[in-house]
Amino acid sequence: MRIALLSNVTVEVLAGMLKKEHSLWIPSGFGAWIETSLNPPQGMVDFGPEAVFMLLDVSHATVDFDVVQKAKTSLEVTLPNATVVVLDLEDLADEVGSFYDERMWRIGSMPWSMKGLRAIMEEINRLVRAIKGERKKVLALDFDNTLWSGVIGEDGVAGIEPYTTFQQGIKMLKERGVVLVGLTKNNVTDVAPVWNDGRMALKQDDFAVLKINWNDKVANLASVAKELNLGMDSFVFVDDNPAERERMKAMMPEVSVPEFPANIELLPKFLRRITRVYFPELRVTEEDRRKTAQYREESARLEFASKLSVDDYLRGLCMWAEVHKVTDAEIPRVAQLSQKTNQFNVLTNRYTPEEVDRFVHDENRVLLTVHAGDRFGEQGLVAFVQVVLDGEIATIVDWVMSCRTMNRRLEFAVESRLEEHLIELGIKNVNASWRRTLKNKPVENLFEGFGFNVISGDENSKQYSLELPRTISLKHYTTIK
Repeated sequence: MRIALLSNVTVEVLAGMLKKEHSLWIPSGFGAWIETSLNPPQGMVDFGPEAVFMLLDVSHATVDFDVVQKAKTSLEVTLPNATVVVLDLEDLADEVGSFYDERMWRIGSMPWSMKGLRAIMEEINRLVRAIKGERKKVLALDFDNTLWSGVIGEDGVAGIEPYTTFQQGIKMLKERGVVLVGLTKNNVTDVAPVWNDGRMALKQDDFAVLKINWNDKVANLASVAKELNLGMDSFVFVDDNPAERERMKAMMPEVSVPEFPANIELLPKFLRRITRVYFPELRVTEEDRRKTAQYREESARLEFASKLSVDDYLRGLCMWAEVHKVTDAEIPRVAQLSQKTNQFNVLTNRYTPEEVDRFVHDENRVLLTVHAGDRFGEQGLVAFVQVVLDGEIATIVDWVMSCRTMNRRLEFAVESRLEEHLIELGIKNVNASWRRTLKNKPVENLFEGFGFNVISGDENSKQYSLELPRTISLKHYTTIK
């Protein structure tokens, strides 16, 4: 990955370590991070970083975090395809221990020990993986003695004391796109009055799913994963009860289970730690901000579906889709879909925003995006398809769709519109491929379903062909705009 490092201390040694895996850009001059951020030089712009990491160490200098926020915003405006991250060096130093070495500061104006340098390098590499899509999506929370002190079923609303600051921090995570799930062994009637308590920062609508019952929490979490159509490795489970944590670790090893602090005064540090490790503040899309609403809408769809036949359900959804050529504003979301989508992804190509930008301006490529919605709400940009043109032949190189829109035949509507567009371009033959990954079983027979002919292949990959125009239209229930 192309990385730019901005810091208020010397980073040449760290840059040398990172160059083994990444391309690096650092500004000339000591401590030039403010000037560089507020007015990025042409060399930085030409380098085109995919990520900018700001390493601002407060151990040897005062840092004005209002200025940091302005600097971050300036970089995001000037470098729209870059993810700008301010590393939490204080929390990292607290976690690692022996992070600093005064001798290094005296020798080279760099405060970190070799242990600290390795920790920073590992943190940056972890964040790179998060930028590429390897990050947690859901925070599953216990209630009693986790969101408040006391037991609601015994103490009532008046007898509990909300952990207000902790709740406010969790709410901020939700507003950045983290999905919240409530898992509590309680009676629904006992918990209900909590949401009207003005002391509570978190409200019922902040949770995508609530499991308020006396069932096993492992079973409840598995049910939530199925309902949200997410893998267990997407979840972080927070519970004050050590027995519940140990059971979750044993039964669901893919779930991350941080140690809840025994001393409640350490809750701010705990929140800071889970934010840094599991939910780092990366570039947020509008779809990220709507995550909770989207999953709540999905729960309404499931309830609606339970009362109807499949055909009546699909007709009753009143689905619509807008399919068009990708716009510049959609580039970050397309890159995000490529990085995060594992199930409905025929080749699982991963792209950076800069790569998507190049595709947009390549006259030999067609990249269509799909916005969708139904009677329960808009779902935003949920899919994209990319083809490479060569005379009268088009080759599909990406067919990617968010898992939350699966099982509604939306893909048939999109494929139909894609083929109409290709016919308009004079295309006579369409080639396509599928390649197996650990998670894309749902699209193993996608192209067979579209009526493509299998040319070759085995259990791990297949190649297809289709002549245009087709004689039989694809059945779907979606109105194309």
